[in-house]
Amino acid sequence: MIDTAEAAFAAVQNWLDMRYEPAGDFRVRAVADGGPVWRAVVGRPGTHLGEFCARVDKVTGVVEVGFVPQIGPSARDGYMRMMRTTVVPELRRLGFTGSGRRFTLQIPKHSGTLVFQQSQGNTWMGVKFTADVSVASSPGWTARLGSISHHGCDHWWSVWAGFPSDEVAADLITAIRDHAVPLIKGERNPPGIPTAGSDVASFGQRLRDAVSHCLHRRSRSGPDHDKSPNW
Repeated sequence: MIDTAEAAFAAVQNWLDMRYEPAGDFRVRAVADGGPVWRAVVGRPGTHLGEFCARVDKVTGVVEVGFVPQIGPSARDGYMRMMRTTVVPELRRLGFTGSGRRFTLQIPKHSGTLVFQQSQGNTWMGVKFTADVSVASSPGWTARLGSISHHGCDHWWSVWAGFPSDEVAADLITAIRDHAVPLIKGERNPPGIPTAGSDVASFGQRLRDAVSHCLHRRSRSGPDHDKSPNW
């Protein structure tokens, strides 16, 4: 009989250690009551909540991947609640306007947008989502939020039915506040555009000075006395 969340946690973790090698690759992140079974969310260390679900039968103790009874709020319900109560208020505090999927941060010279999108493979049990960050300037750019906040990886966040989303919301807000906003404001170099070194900048300035000097000579000598070489 698996009659406590702690026992369910231990049962699923033992099953993971036996099924996946080396042990420790997957860890139980959370468990929740699912009627005749305990629900469990499983993920690798460093993931935000989890990557897949398992269930453990309360009577037999048998652990299986995937299917769980659809009891209580769905993952989409949890996602919408997280956005409404935690993420959107923080976006407002950071200066974003908008609603739904699209939010805009207006600064003096240009604007940046944050557009949320969900995976086409979402189910009642799990919702995976990410966001695109873009800036309408010259040159403009677009990048995936996960790629600028999680070491270049195309990171997707997950919300699971019946499980808390505080950790997911905190990591998402950190990605927006500490990575997306500074890029939109121009406080960091945009993705894919390297910062010019001092030697490059010096060469560029010398080239501009040479062109300016040439044009100045031509304007003083007039068209009949232009002896400037071909460039």
